[in-house]
Amino acid sequence: MKLPRRLPRPEILIVAGAAFLAFVITLAVLASQAGTRARSTAAAARQEMQRTAKKPFLSAEELEITPEDYMIPDLAPAPLTQQYVPYRPRLPRWNPELVQKYWVDPKEIAKEIVGSINDRNMEQLFQNVP
Repeated sequence: MKLPRRLPRPEILIVAGAAFLAFVITLAVLASQAGTRARSTAAAARQEMQRTAKKPFLSAEELEITPEDYMIPDLAPAPLTQQYVPYRPRLPRWNPELVQKYWVDPKEIAKEIVGSINDRNMEQLFQNVP
């Protein structure tokens, strides 16, 4: 069984309506004052600009955009004034001494990687052992 909706007492409705009306009137007054203030400021600025009569920085012709403004200029690359100088002279073919000095066998690299993975797995395995 639904109960019928009851409206609040008339005094409450009157007070709420008056408050809403006061709010709307206050907004209207503030908006008109702000608009008047903005218009007077703009008018003063316009009069000041007319009074000083300064010439604009750029003319209409200078502000106009043409298709040439979008073209990329053809620039020749600047000649290199400095050349790369290696730390040591380049060799067309390495001698066996240089190869021995810098050569690392790929098997050794693989052994090192597998060893580190195994070490990590062993650590994780023994962490849970009391």
